[in-house]
Amino acid sequence: MGTRGETVTPKTAVRISPRRGALVIGAAALMSAAVACGSSSSSTTSSSSSSGSGTKAMTSTTVLLDWFPNPDHIALYLAQKDGDFAKQHLNVTFQSPSNSTDALKLVSLGQVPLAISYEPETITAATAGLNVTAVAAMIPTPLNSLIISGKSGVSGPAGLSGKTVGTDGDPVSAQMLKAVLKKDSISLNQIKLVTVNEGLVPAMVSNKVSAIISGYRNVEGIQLASLGLNPKVYPVETLGVPNYDELVIIANKSKLASDAAYRTMVKEFVAGLGQGAAAAQANPAAALAAITPVAKGYSPALLKKMVYATAPLLKNPDGFGAMSVSQWQSFANWMKSDGLLTKSVQASSVVNTSLVPKG
Repeated sequence: MGTRGETVTPKTAVRISPRRGALVIGAAALMSAAVACGSSSSSTTSSSSSSGSGTKAMTSTTVLLDWFPNPDHIALYLAQKDGDFAKQHLNVTFQSPSNSTDALKLVSLGQVPLAISYEPETITAATAGLNVTAVAAMIPTPLNSLIISGKSGVSGPAGLSGKTVGTDGDPVSAQMLKAVLKKDSISLNQIKLVTVNEGLVPAMVSNKVSAIISGYRNVEGIQLASLGLNPKVYPVETLGVPNYDELVIIANKSKLASDAAYRTMVKEFVAGLGQGAAAAQANPAAALAAITPVAKGYSPALLKKMVYATAPLLKNPDGFGAMSVSQWQSFANWMKSDGLLTKSVQASSVVNTSLVPKG
């Protein structure tokens, strides 16, 4: 996925794809990340002792974001603004990564307690031996979409044969495009797939591409509409890609099993976040007010449209945070069959459903 946000200034880079280059995560890279991160106390979970009054002490924890604060993060920032984490006795700090592939590595190493990542990356991490597990779905539906310019003369996916499609270079997105085209009996060889890195929107605006894959329905789709391109937006799961959870909460797998205090902290964080997600769905205006101070580089009008488009996507029919192990298995099998994984993955080994709120 490409850079998220407006393209007028460098500040508008909201999220660069964590998937680019993430399919091979070696030990050397992990050691390098550990050295770079150091042992800062802000990256560890610590609980103070209980006070004499018996009131439960606050626990401080850090959550590493997938990228800079953006509309995808409204549940996080609204939960923080409304005091939902504080009610769970948590003092939560959100931290943007220095590198978009940091999240899984640093949680695996124990350098940060929690992080935001993605289902495909979590599955890939399992094949690389990373010590991580997904504990809750934050955005339980794909955001990645095939977006066709309304000025391209292409009426739909079936019209892409012979056309140029832009991608951010993410191999997962390329395979998603392959699945999308297959429904109309088109192969990747029949289109020109070009890597535009984070320049997905500029490539469309300049007519260098007829469509993009890697753009999000709630970000690039909104931005391109505001620029008058009348985009046709097709979420990938509607065009042949298995359903998956776009954004998930990642925790350290072995620590969940061995450290009761850590497990309690993770459960409390998920509970607080669930309150933020519910509030964002019920009151997008409140979500907008919470994210506006930290989401840099957006015009107020465009940010509002993105937030209002994102809020409904937080709804999980099975309750906040719920993840389907069978759905994860289907997606892992799809990744393996399409050559994105070198070995099979048991979804039950990378999904922990025991910490999501019940009822």
